[in-house]
Amino acid sequence: MNPFAKTVAGLFTVVGPKSNTPLEAERICSALIQKLSQDPSRNLDPRTWQNTVQMIPTQVGSAIASQTLSRTMPLGDLPGALASICVDGASGGRSLADLAKPIASYLSTYGEPTAFNFLLLDQTDASNIHLSLTCLNVSDGPDLGNFSITSTLVAASLNLSNKQTQSTITKVFGSFGPPDEQPFYLRILA
Repeated sequence: MNPFAKTVAGLFTVVGPKSNTPLEAERICSALIQKLSQDPSRNLDPRTWQNTVQMIPTQVGSAIASQTLSRTMPLGDLPGALASICVDGASGGRSLADLAKPIASYLSTYGEPTAFNFLLLDQTDASNIHLSLTCLNVSDGPDLGNFSITSTLVAASLNLSNKQTQSTITKVFGSFGPPDEQPFYLRILA
């Protein structure tokens, strides 16, 4: 394998109840996918994802946190470790235990990802959308099997019980349908 090869992946996930009409989270996700697809040369750049997510109007409690983790593990465990970091960052105290397995399965198709962007829109509660974006960058550590993982987390909420927020979300994202079934899109029933 070319040691200079770099595998970068991105995954969009919506968690919510079964619905006959698209959830607001699905509409927002679809719009973000379309926005990020406009420039293929930058569509996996973490800064592009962060800028796009921060353009969503009327976010409450938007926060960015960054940390570097060092992990020693067999190479085959890297997708599971990245999935675990994403779920931990996205959960915000909520139970998202069932989410790690499909993320790890998605990542395992890339073998040894060196970067991964994970966007979660959780509309389990009909009156709120919890949004989290985790951008991971993996680099080799000094020892074999030792990885340094830099994690940047952007977290925010959209309060849909606020009529002004609901109106703005409908105006901006109302024309979008749910995302097409793509390998980079995952819909999980709550």
